[in-house]
Amino acid sequence: MSQTTLRRKFAAGLTALATAAGLVVGAPALVGAQATEQGSSASLGSAGSAGSAGSGDAPNAAPAFQPAAGNENPVGFRNWLRPGCSWDPVASWVQLCDVWSPAMNRHIKVQVQPARFGGNAGLYLLDGLRARDDWNAWTRDAQAQRIFLQDNITLVMPVGGQVSFYSDWDRPINLGGNLVEYKYETFLTRELPGYLNAHFGVRTDNNAIAGLSMGGSAAAMLAAKHRNQFKQVSVFSGYMNPTAPGMYTMIPLAMFDQCKCDPFAMWGLPGSPRWGEHDPLLNADKLRDIPMYITAGSAIPGQYDQPSSLQAVFNTFNGIILEGLSRGSTIAFQNTLNARPNQATFDYRTTGIHGWGYWNDDLIAARSAQILPVMNAFAW
Repeated sequence: MSQTTLRRKFAAGLTALATAAGLVVGAPALVGAQATEQGSSASLGSAGSAGSAGSGDAPNAAPAFQPAAGNENPVGFRNWLRPGCSWDPVASWVQLCDVWSPAMNRHIKVQVQPARFGGNAGLYLLDGLRARDDWNAWTRDAQAQRIFLQDNITLVMPVGGQVSFYSDWDRPINLGGNLVEYKYETFLTRELPGYLNAHFGVRTDNNAIAGLSMGGSAAAMLAAKHRNQFKQVSVFSGYMNPTAPGMYTMIPLAMFDQCKCDPFAMWGLPGSPRWGEHDPLLNADKLRDIPMYITAGSAIPGQYDQPSSLQAVFNTFNGIILEGLSRGSTIAFQNTLNARPNQATFDYRTTGIHGWGYWNDDLIAARSAQILPVMNAFAW
């Protein structure tokens, strides 16, 4: 490893840890703040929301989004069920589909909202570290199906994959007494595209991808590794340098806390080459010529943060630390990316911790700033 790479990794780690450490010192003054990661799929290590944690019906979930008025199904493309699908309770034409994965030897659930005019563009939306097995939190804790209701792009929202980083793991893991194969990169890039093309008309080479926290880091790496599939990527509060000092410890601990499984079944022991293969900062050269929309909060509680219980205060404190780490790694990634020309836009919110209200707002901003223009998916 070159001295330049070592310095870059060390600087990224110091930035992230210093950000978090500074926030810890100031935390007592923030006791009036609210629960983080409201709802079902809290990302890197949060305990969930104050109220109905894990239910998907958190008291402070993202505000409802009201799309422009108009015929939601002008060409009759949305109102018929595709093979293996049923109507999802979230409505807005979303179908819950069982898609067979030979690599994982089981059906994987995917929530799909067809494009309004039957367009061939797709947008993959990836969940957080605590992804549930019954829905993707973009449809419950955020308002993705409402945000894109009038747009000519198909939403693709894989369900499940807790702690997976949407990657192909080195070996199977024990989840709840069952030996499970994790091959999410293979599923998302080799198996699911054919199904979407055959039944929803999504071209295999005309997709955007977005995610929060764990899903944000994964979105960046999937875009870097599969340029023939993804044309635009959005990262919200992602961990953009998982090989930085401290992250080798934090990521496995957060994973084990969620799944009680072997986190090193993913990419091997800390320091192994596969960790570097999944580090966006170390793969920045592969991302310079793809439009990227990248956000991170300040880790200062904002409009969605008003705790009403001790659990909520704890969750807020946790979210402050998580967003501090995200912001530090995002700044480090920006510094590396800006060493040469690129097509990335960085948006650093002046307030906001690790929570769904902010990620919902981020998706709204990314939609108009990059996703629809790059994908040519406007309704008209």
